[in-house]
Amino acid sequence: MTRREDATILGVQQLPNDWKQKPEPPQFGQNPVVSWFSEFEEKIASDFQRRTGLEYKKAIAQIIEAAEPFPGMQVLDVPTGTGVIARQFVGKVGEKGRIIGIDETPEKLEQARLAAQSARVSMRIELKAMPVEKLAFEEGSIDLVTSVMAFHRLSAGTFLTEACRVLRPGGRLLIADELAPEISTGTLRDTMRRSYFRFIKRDQEEADAQFHTTQEMMRMLQEAGFTQIIFRTLRQRSRNERSFALIKAVK
Repeated sequence: MTRREDATILGVQQLPNDWKQKPEPPQFGQNPVVSWFSEFEEKIASDFQRRTGLEYKKAIAQIIEAAEPFPGMQVLDVPTGTGVIARQFVGKVGEKGRIIGIDETPEKLEQARLAAQSARVSMRIELKAMPVEKLAFEEGSIDLVTSVMAFHRLSAGTFLTEACRVLRPGGRLLIADELAPEISTGTLRDTMRRSYFRFIKRDQEEADAQFHTTQEMMRMLQEAGFTQIIFRTLRQRSRNERSFALIKAVK
C-alpha cells in the first residue's frame, strides 16, 4: 500500500493508526441526555474511523490545534452539524471569545443543542439556523471559519466567497475533509457510492457530494481571495483513493 508523499505544499504528515480509546459506558442512573450523547458520539466516531482510517478523538485534537485558538477569538463553524468542533473551542477563546455554530437543518441544530447541554457548555455556544451560502454576519467580523467533514456537501465557490467576506484581514479558514485523488478512479466507484447513499442511506446530499483534488481546491481558494494556503494530509491509504486533509488559508 503506497503512502502519499506529494499532496501538500509544506509537507505531508502520515499519522499512526494504532491509538485507540474506547468511551466509558454510561453508568447506572446517568442523565439520559448524557447517555444519548455518549452513544451518539460513539457512532459518529465509528463512522469517521471507518471512512477515513483515522482515530476520531486524535483527528479532532489535530484540527483544533491547527486552528490556533486564542483568547477573544470569534469562531464560526459551518455547518456545525452535531456541534463537535464548536464545543472544542470552549475554554480556548476566553470569556470575550465567541463560538457560533450554524446549520440549515433543524434536526442537526437540536442534536448540537443536546450535545452542548450534555457537555455543560450550552451557555458558551450560539447555535443559529441559516443557509451556508449566505452567512448573516458583517464583513470582516470573524477570526476563524471552520468546516469539518462537510465541504464536499457544500456549494464550494459560494461558500468560499462568503467565508472570505466575513473574515477579518488576516483571518483564517480551516477545512478538514476528504480530497479526491489526483489519479482518476473512473466512474464505477463514484456511481456505486452515489447509489449507496441515495438508495440505502437515504442521504441525497451525500449522494450528490463533490470531492475536489488538491489543485482544484487551490484554484478555488485563490479565486475566493485567500492566500498562504497550506495542505496537510493526515491519511491516504493509496494514491488512487481519497485522502483526508487539513486545509488552512488566510484572508
